[in-house]
Amino acid sequence: MAESTTTVKNDVTVKFGCIELTGSLVHDDENRVLELENAEGPAEPISISLQSYGLTPEPGNVFIKDWSEHSGLTARLAQAGLVKPVHALTVGPYLTTAYEVQVTL
Repeated sequence: MAESTTTVKNDVTVKFGCIELTGSLVHDDENRVLELENAEGPAEPISISLQSYGLTPEPGNVFIKDWSEHSGLTARLAQAGLVKPVHALTVGPYLTTAYEVQVTL
């Protein structure tokens, strides 16, 4: 039987700019995805893919953007003990910042 690569932490509140959402934080390590599932609608993505830049996070890690509604999100998740920043990356035509983080659910 294959070992599950999904980890879930229930009752997590995440602040996106001026709104807060509460739900289950789900980390799918096989697909390098972190999202917040809630009863109010579709899952809210926390992580982003940087494959178009040739970047893939290490096992146990995901990328989180630090612009738009996700500005400061990495710091808030780290303060809550949900992720541990590994390093910052500059990506895209506007040289924006994204972080590779280790998921610590």
